[in-house]
Amino acid sequence: MQDEKRLPHTLARHGLLLALGLALHGCGGGGGGGAGFIPLPAPAPAPAPAAPPPAASSSPSAEQLRSTCGSLKGQVIEGVTVTQTTRFEAKAPLYSSGFCQVLGTRAPFLDIEIDVPDNWSGRYWQQGGGGFDGRIASAVTTDAGGTVTAVDPTLALKGAVYAASNGGNRANVPAQAAPAVWANGTADGQQSATDYAYAALGTTMHFGKAVAKAFFGSLPKRSYFNGCSNGGRNAYIVAQRWPQEFDGIVSGCETMDMAGQTSAWLRAASLTGTPAALSPAQTGAAYAAALSACDSLDGASDNLIGNPQACTFDPAVLQCGMAGASTDPSICLSAAQVGTLKSFLSDLKLSNGSTVLSGYSWGNGLGLGWGGLGGGFAFLASGDAAWFTPARQSGFVLDTDFYMLSSGLARAGADHDKVAIASFVASGKKLISWHDGSDALLSPNDHYRNWTTMTGIAKSMGLADPDTATRFFIVPGGGHGAGASLQEVDWASAIMGWVEDGNAPTRMTYSFTSGGTARSMPVCQYPRYPKYNGSGDANAAANYTCT
Repeated sequence: MQDEKRLPHTLARHGLLLALGLALHGCGGGGGGGAGFIPLPAPAPAPAPAAPPPAASSSPSAEQLRSTCGSLKGQVIEGVTVTQTTRFEAKAPLYSSGFCQVLGTRAPFLDIEIDVPDNWSGRYWQQGGGGFDGRIASAVTTDAGGTVTAVDPTLALKGAVYAASNGGNRANVPAQAAPAVWANGTADGQQSATDYAYAALGTTMHFGKAVAKAFFGSLPKRSYFNGCSNGGRNAYIVAQRWPQEFDGIVSGCETMDMAGQTSAWLRAASLTGTPAALSPAQTGAAYAAALSACDSLDGASDNLIGNPQACTFDPAVLQCGMAGASTDPSICLSAAQVGTLKSFLSDLKLSNGSTVLSGYSWGNGLGLGWGGLGGGFAFLASGDAAWFTPARQSGFVLDTDFYMLSSGLARAGADHDKVAIASFVASGKKLISWHDGSDALLSPNDHYRNWTTMTGIAKSMGLADPDTATRFFIVPGGGHGAGASLQEVDWASAIMGWVEDGNAPTRMTYSFTSGGTARSMPVCQYPRYPKYNGSGDANAAANYTCT
């Protein structure tokens, strides 16, 4: 797929229920309406200024770095206008080296942050987004008074240039926020959709690397991408579009097939308002029952399902009138609702038997909020803003709409090319794929199925053992997005150690808090799971074995 592809132009303006999607920014976490659409041509990039000459010594001095930081404001680099630069001096113990934060923008609504450390290690780290994006995942955390309270470990500890963007829309400006802005009938709205689909990633990458060169006179030696949820989608997009630009990629909590995942979301949304729909209370109670039945399958009763593939809890026992069901009619399930829950846990198939999505594992919130995300991706595929509405979603038909989603999302550049991803892996580049074991938003089982398909393609390309280039991990018991923080799972050290030192990851550690208790659990290479050894603190990863 080429960068110049653009989304089809929306046929009409719709003042519809677009606020539905706006609530989903934090996730992070129509039949063929393309006839007659006019593609938006790619804007010509503004010329980049010549990079300043490198310092006479091998590394520029602190004063030279400060000077560069101040001089960049107003420059246009790789088509991005630098709007602000801020100098942060070293502040132990948060960060031992000073750095420059460079903010830039590219029309219509793409905002980018690049953070350049004085002690640059030659690494470049690009961070993906989440949900419908709209905000920059900044490397710098401040309190209400503007005091820095945390700095991303890749910047503070790894000496990497850090890059992130808002994905091409602004959540805090209603007229510029996705998904509503995509359907406003303007060229700006169309470009915002294209930016979200893929283009923002390339613009951010080219800008970030050029900014690094402006400071140090050279491009990065090693480049990495990391993301979860939509950031995981971003990660696979860069593997297939810009494989030569990245040495290592970490992709979490996505499925490598957005057409299938969107079909599952819309199929569930089509039940809204029908007797088969589940309430939040019912989904919560069903998960609690599954947790009670499956908690100890990993050897420890610790309020998480550490061995999801062994959990075969049948929701049929929750049907009203059954011995194990609640006597509260608002909690127990009707026969139709039992069928809905079973459908979430089963493979979603076309009438010809083809699998569209491998069923979910047990998670808290199955079916909730799926219509908002499904509607957004259906719009990207079709250009039909009616998909934002419950009325249109209620008419979803898997056997026809799946093909619209598959072709439309590929045409928009928002979905995945497993052959291209396999080529990235087969070339020797490194890819860590991972998922939360109890993700109730994107199916961990479908992610593993598609990852397995991709590795099979890599083998056909001559990669004898895909395990030498890509591995799949499960964060035990985690709901959507758990383990995405580098403070929870050190994905940075894992991918850098693999790329730079040949240390292939086999087991990592998930550090989290549960019920006020600090815990750690192994993150095992799937299909292994963390088995409690039977003695010692069940809250400590050291007392588990990947089995």
